[in-house]
Amino acid sequence: MLDALKPLLPGPPDPDAPQPWNAQRRTPRACDLALTGTTRRWLRQLPARRRPLRLCMLYPRVANRIAWCWPDEALCSQMLQDLLFDGRGGRQGFPPAVERELRRLREFHMQHRVETAPETFWARAGRLAGLA
Repeated sequence: MLDALKPLLPGPPDPDAPQPWNAQRRTPRACDLALTGTTRRWLRQLPARRRPLRLCMLYPRVANRIAWCWPDEALCSQMLQDLLFDGRGGRQGFPPAVERELRRLREFHMQHRVETAPETFWARAGRLAGLA
């Protein structure tokens, strides 16, 4: 029974096969090889233990993109999610040290987002009334 299902299961990706997303990628730019000023500023604003230094050294293009998206909560959350979880299938992924940095960065971003979320009307009313 299992032998009959094996042809239906996806196997390892063929490295010689053309990848459908290659046509969608933009052409590489010079700024993809080094950190931009925006990224350097963003890194200085992060706590020292949350700075993704290995990511910046190995994948400056990705670090530049995260720094650019950081102020937009929804966009940054989605991008970090996409970097950490393979939605296309067959991606190589990041080295373990870089993946740990991305996970810490995602955790910090989620925590920072909760701490800076505006207080709702009912939460403020309860706090002022001494109920919270």
